[in-house]
Parts: sequence; C-alpha cells; structure tokens
Amino acid sequence: MIGLAQSKKRPQVFVYGYGVDAYAAALQSSLSNLNTVWVVNGDKMIPELTSEIISIPSDAGLDAGIWANLLAKTLRSDKPSDSLSAIARRRINPRIVQNVIDSVLKTTQNLTIIEQGQVRSIKKSGKDWQIELADKSRMKVKAVVDASKDAYLYQLAGGKIDSIATRATIPDSYFESAVSSELFRTGVAVGEQDGRAFTLPLSGLIPGDDRNLFLTQRTPVVQHLLTGDEQDIPLLMHVGQAVGAAAAYVAFFKTTSDKVDVRDVQGELLKYGGRLIPFSDVALEKPYFSAIQRTGATGMLSGRISEDGRMYFDADEAVTVAEIKPVLNQLFSRSQIWFVDHADVDTLTLADVFSYIKFVGQRGNELEGQVQKNWKRRFHFEDEYDEQRIATRKYVAVLLDAYCGPFSVKVGLNGTIQR
Repeated sequence: MIGLAQSKKRPQVFVYGYGVDAYAAALQSSLSNLNTVWVVNGDKMIPELTSEIISIPSDAGLDAGIWANLLAKTLRSDKPSDSLSAIARRRINPRIVQNVIDSVLKTTQNLTIIEQGQVRSIKKSGKDWQIELADKSRMKVKAVVDASKDAYLYQLAGGKIDSIATRATIPDSYFESAVSSELFRTGVAVGEQDGRAFTLPLSGLIPGDDRNLFLTQRTPVVQHLLTGDEQDIPLLMHVGQAVGAAAAYVAFFKTTSDKVDVRDVQGELLKYGGRLIPFSDVALEKPYFSAIQRTGATGMLSGRISEDGRMYFDADEAVTVAEIKPVLNQLFSRSQIWFVDHADVDTLTLADVFSYIKFVGQRGNELEGQVQKNWKRRFHFEDEYDEQRIATRKYVAVLLDAYCGPFSVKVGLNGTIQR
C-alpha cells in the first residue's frame, strides 16, 4: 500500500484496475482534491508503459494533461510541450517511466494505492457504494471508477457487460463531422480515428443511470475506438483523466452523474493541462492555449478539418461576422442588438471587437487602455497594438475569453447552450 495509506480520511472516490486509464483516473481524482483509493488488481500499475521499450506514433500533436506531463518528465522537464511529447514518444523506456510514476505518486496528496488488491463485493448503500476487499476491509465512497479490462466491478454490482450504456450513444456519424455537432462543445478527451481528429463528448463517458459507477475503456464509444495495442495509450490516458474528473465532481458535490456540469468538468481538465478540442496547430505550451480551448468549446470559432484529417484553428486568419454571430447570439442576450446596430460590419477589426465587448460585456471606455497595457505582458501577442488591425481568430478568442467569458455560459450534456 502506497500513498496516504495511514490516512484516516474517509475515501470519496474508488478506482479499480490497472493500466494508463486507471492511473489517469486515480491521479485526476486526487488532483481534484478528493480522497481517492486506487486498487491495482495486477502485478504492475501501468504494464503498457513499464514492460518494454515502445514507440507511439498515434494521435500525434494531441497530447495533453496527465499524459503530456508524464512524457515531459521522462525527459526531465516539468513543463509539457508538443515538441517534448513528440521526442518522448519515439522511444519510451520502461525503467524511466516507472521512475517517473513512482515520483509522481509519491508526491500526490489524497491518494491511497493498494497494490495487487481485489474486490470481494460492491453494492449500493443509500447514495453511497459499499465496497469490501479480499482482506475484508470495507469502505463507503460516493463514486466508483471501474477501469478493469472486463468491467469486473460493473458485473459484480449486478450489471451485464452487454448492457453497458452511457448518457448518450455516440454514432459513427459523429466522428465524420464532429465539428458541426453540438456535442462537440462538451468534448473532454481528444484522439484520432483513421487519421481524423475528434473529441469525445462527456455524455459518451458517464453512466446512463444515476448510480455513479463510471467505466473507462468498457464504455461503448471507447470500445469502438480501441485497437488493442500500445497505440491506444494516448486516448486511454485522456479518457481516464476525463472520467476521473467527472467522478470527482459527483463525489464533491454529492450528486449524480446525470447532473454533471459540463463546463465545471472541462474547466477542471484545463486546469491540469487537458485538451478539449483537437486543434493541432495551437501547441500546448502557447500562452493562449487554454483561452483558445475554451473558445473552441463554445463553437464560436470552430476548427477546420483539412484533407489530412487534422483540425486546425487557423489562429492568424481574419474573423467575419457571419462566422461568430450565430453562436454569440445564443450566448449573450445583448449580442443580437450589437449585430443589428453594426450591420455594415463584415470582417472585424480590433476596434469592432472592443465595441462588441463594451456593449455585451458592459465594459467602460477604459477597455482599450487595459488591452493595450496587457497586449504583450498578459496576452503575449507578438504584433504591435493597433485598434485598426484586422481581428484574427487568436485575438478574438483571447479577448472575448478575457472580457466576456463565453465559456462560463452553461451547456447541457447534449451540448445545447443554457443561459
């Protein structure tokens, strides 16, 4: 037993299984400040990465969160980046990975790890789950994550493996034109299928019932995407982290998975370096990475799928009214009035953006001065400040994120905007 085994704090989230998804779920739950117990039912915690030297070319340029942090640490860096991930993936040394994992877990708070453990029984007790281990120790938790290969806990709790369901069934058509779907706004785990970028919506990863028993790789949409080899590792890491954040949410707020707040879960993932939208041209290390991720998740500035299947944000392209007006009108009640009053505007300038922010965000005339002051220091824009400059997608995303907060407007699990 590792971690806070001596802690008397009552556990809130229980994770069962071994592998990268179990690791990511347990780590995210503990990072979210929930007392977490991880029972590892195998000889190794993460055998996929600690058994032999491997190379992982899949999902290139989409690393983030716990997975990107691990890759960076194998190169002795505490600052993950797309370039470091690309280098680390070429040759993953099992001994180095094991050392990194040991170091991370040693310094992780709120996490108790039981190695080579087994669950004897699991049953619902009121709003909690009551779990008994093989050594007859017992605990009650608010949420359970079953990261086992065979959905062992799910079956032990009375479920049939062919009846596993999530809040929404994600059809094949979603992956063909995901960017046009409202579900895209709820993305929490990115990847590629047949070379085409996607983000998995939260509703495809949380339980269809209200029992708070989450699964990682055994959910239907994830099963559909897995290939059964080491190329699954990036996606499973992202799925595990997303499920860990969702489980932590329901445990913290003492609620059920059908009431999960999409933006809160997404915000928690971004806090720990997650990637919601698979923009491959906005590197993880860019100072405006999170702002563009938040903006992308509103659907206001959606990505472009190129012939190579990758999704591009096109940060330096101009922004037209036609592109942003439909979503902004849904997000902000005052937006429609501004667009009516500025019907002659087609391609936006920074002056237009400031006018919009002041009207919709109810900001004063001090706005321009604030932006000019923060232009390079806070926003890290490289060009010189000029109000008559054409407003690029990067400028619009960052400025609206900072002064209007479109990401703070709630969305439902089905991706519809709720204001």
